[in-house]
Amino acid sequence: MKRNKIIVAVLVTMLMVTGCAVSNNDIKKKTVEKVSVKKQDKSKSKKKESKKNTKETNEAKEETSQEQETQASQVEETPVVTGISSMFTDDELFAFADETVNTFYAERMSYICGTHFTSSSNFENYIKNDDGIYYEVDDSQVQSYNDIENVYYQKFSRRYPICYDRPYNLSPLTRLPFIEVNEKLYEAYSAICINGIGYKYTVGEIIKKTDDEFWVRLNNYCELDNSTNQTDITCSFVWEDGGWKYGDFNNPEFYKVG
Repeated sequence: MKRNKIIVAVLVTMLMVTGCAVSNNDIKKKTVEKVSVKKQDKSKSKKKESKKNTKETNEAKEETSQEQETQASQVEETPVVTGISSMFTDDELFAFADETVNTFYAERMSYICGTHFTSSSNFENYIKNDDGIYYEVDDSQVQSYNDIENVYYQKFSRRYPICYDRPYNLSPLTRLPFIEVNEKLYEAYSAICINGIGYKYTVGEIIKKTDDEFWVRLNNYCELDNSTNQTDITCSFVWEDGGWKYGDFNNPEFYKVG
């Protein structure tokens, strides 16, 4: 009987030990599972956070790219001011043209009429041909026909045809303004006022600009009766060799030099 009790006690003890072991294993297993789940949760959380960061980074890059494109577009759309527009305002160009245009006209006509240079005193030295009388030039600036060009281009732009080597196709200016005979220079000296007594030019408006030239429309104004008799004349001024030079001059009633 006592032996049976001992056996029963041993069995109970074994069951308790086995149960504890099972329980401990279950606990360990559950703990491992919990740790694993936590690691998975952390891993998922990190992946989500990484995706979120990547998305935010991509969005930031896109915004930066869009801003750069916008800025580049704005730079491209903004006109770059160069040439005379960067040096002078329209008001300054207008004032310069208005102040200079009549000197421009007189200077140009002096070459067309053959009156630009000083003639021999009392017009004693002259020659006569089929076109009329030419007076010898007595001016230190020019010794020959080729010297005219050097003087002419000091004030006139090389961009436009010269007007001292051909007749002006309006009577009475239909003869050469300058000729050279026996290595001496003579001028026609056609002292005629093409513009008319009391007339002068005034600037109406600036009609065109480039980097180095601007054009204005002129009014032919008569001071005698305060009237304007022509408004379709144009002229230009050219920025050349570091300063202003006379450009084109077009009066439809007088035609062009031909």
